[in-house]
Amino acid sequence: MPSLTNEQLPAFAAALIRLRGETLGRIAEATGIRTANLSVWLRGKEQVISAKRLVGLLHHLGMEGGRLRTDVLHQWQDRGALDDSRLVLSLLQANNQPVWLFQDEQPGLIKTRFLLAGDALIRMEIEPGVDQALDLATVVRVDRVITTRAALAGLPIDSLSSAHNVLLALAEQAAADVGDEELLEGLIYRLAETVGSNVSSVQGWHQLEQALRFAFNSGAQPGDIARVVDAHFRSSGNADMPPTE
Repeated sequence: MPSLTNEQLPAFAAALIRLRGETLGRIAEATGIRTANLSVWLRGKEQVISAKRLVGLLHHLGMEGGRLRTDVLHQWQDRGALDDSRLVLSLLQANNQPVWLFQDEQPGLIKTRFLLAGDALIRMEIEPGVDQALDLATVVRVDRVITTRAALAGLPIDSLSSAHNVLLALAEQAAADVGDEELLEGLIYRLAETVGSNVSSVQGWHQLEQALRFAFNSGAQPGDIARVVDAHFRSSGNADMPPTE
């Protein structure tokens, strides 16, 4: 993943601020950075803002350690040429993390989309510009486009876990409707990642349950799933796991 340079940070932060619909006053209250200083810095002009406060600013805008935070549901708005989304996602996109785009075919001026980038989940409201009506798949690299019959605008966003689980259920339904084996393989990959990383949490076990349920409902054989998980553990250096028969 490309790292952000000091020269890129002001434009990157300004794009995130617009996507989130933030005001400088609110950011100043949350970060302790004076509004006047922040305004000057965002325009790319020299301004002394401590590294500690810049880290706090990026955390407030949904970033941590050069990546989108995975403990919050990001909510963005963009329009027209989607320049802000293009800028932010192109600087953050990691080649080793799958990116899934969830879309629906509901009519209406504003389109609701979800991006699942690795473990980071973004809800986007996209409004066409005067002369352009682009969608995310045209400006951002995505590995999978999942079109659901359900209206994404009504998807629950009261918590990250609820939104994530509903999206996986919609992916399950979409794949079952069209017999998408490739999508099944992608979900089995996520199953292996879940088993190898975060099943110690309640959310991790729930994700594991969702992935298993999808795999079985879509016709995967238990032995196939076991071999995927077994291979994942062995590639991770976990030699204590007994071999799959």
